[in-house]
Amino acid sequence: MEIFVRRLPASTTRLDLIQFATEGLEPSWRQLWFIPIGKLKGCEIIRITNNSLKNPEYHGLLRIDSPKAALKVINRLDGSSLKSKRVDVRQYHRRSAKRDRRLHQIEPLPQEIVEQRKRDRRRPDLMCQKLTAGVTT
Repeated sequence: MEIFVRRLPASTTRLDLIQFATEGLEPSWRQLWFIPIGKLKGCEIIRITNNSLKNPEYHGLLRIDSPKAALKVINRLDGSSLKSKRVDVRQYHRRSAKRDRRLHQIEPLPQEIVEQRKRDRRRPDLMCQKLTAGVTT
């Protein structure tokens, strides 16, 4: 299962993110300190830059082997701080244009619902880049 870590500090390294994830994988009881609840399979830092504003955002993507362990990590780490900055931890869902619910609607939305939306919330001019090693800045 993949976990999304939102709003990483700009000075975060992959090693910092790995240590943060392993804190969530440690067992909560002292008697079972030698038995981890899951295993970290992968870790990536993603930089998303808005081309018009030129301000980067940093997010983390963790892969944990069992869904049960991943849900425990989400519950433990959501709202905690990494390098004195609060981060959000949640399940990651891969999106595809083929699975877009808006394209497969049987009947169109009523006009009053369409007019409520002021603008499209998606940001068109984003550049995503996976950072492989070192400090993000």
